[in-house]
Amino acid sequence: MERTDVGTVGVVLATADGDVTREGPLPATLVFEALAQAILTVEQPAGGSPPRLVGIDGARLLQPIEPGDRLEVTVADQGSFGTLRRYACRAVRAGALAAVAEFTVSG
Repeated sequence: MERTDVGTVGVVLATADGDVTREGPLPATLVFEALAQAILTVEQPAGGSPPRLVGIDGARLLQPIEPGDRLEVTVADQGSFGTLRRYACRAVRAGALAAVAEFTVSG
């Protein structure tokens, strides 16, 4: 994990078990789940419970992600409103933007 002026950058390896390990790209839902889970590198659980996902906006998959790909995920804290926090996440694969999404979490 590395903190930059844009946000926190972590590395996620695209892996999965079961039927999605077949050849071909991972389902978009797994890619966006990886982005959402990267928020936990920034948002430390308070009181022992992790933040809960309450919304996803602007989710775009810009290139296929294959099992075994290395994603560099940047998480930028966009601010808060009460107990809600907003994060912008972007994944880079092989130097090119692969996926983007904004997540709202509570807690």
